[in-house]
Amino acid sequence: MFSHTMPDTVRVTVRKADGSWYREWEAHVEAHSPHQLVLVTFPGNVVRDVKGDWVQKHSVRSYYWPDRPVSVLEVFDVDGSLVEIYVNINSHPVATAGELTYEDYELDVSRLPGAGAQIVDEDEFAAAAAQFGYSKAFQREIYATARAALQLANTWQAAAPPTLPLP
Repeated sequence: MFSHTMPDTVRVTVRKADGSWYREWEAHVEAHSPHQLVLVTFPGNVVRDVKGDWVQKHSVRSYYWPDRPVSVLEVFDVDGSLVEIYVNINSHPVATAGELTYEDYELDVSRLPGAGAQIVDEDEFAAAAAQFGYSKAFQREIYATARAALQLANTWQAAAPPTLPLP
């Protein structure tokens, strides 16, 4: 379960399966409960990345659950139109005072407007499986999670685009 109290902003830290730092950014807390954390970021937000920092071009609302191995991202263009529903396959996220951390398993699901959801980044998952020694059973589990995420992405109804200032 997530903490009952949460600051206005948190640092999201993403790690690889071996625990090494991969990516991080600051996000605004839009809503939270013990069972869900909803974060938002906006164009201009800096994302620190092991491959090089970059600046967000879209608004993103991200949903995290402490008991689910997925997170859902709603990606919006600056005009408010939906760009993508993205389901990240990851470890169960852990939220502490001011930080949310999880491991990214590389396999993802993407749904673009007007299209059906697809499993993506299979090449990155295969590389991670080799690099981190994912067992065959773990690989099957991650693919099963991704297949279930196809339905999640296909039925997900995005909320209105986030706006500043947040409550």
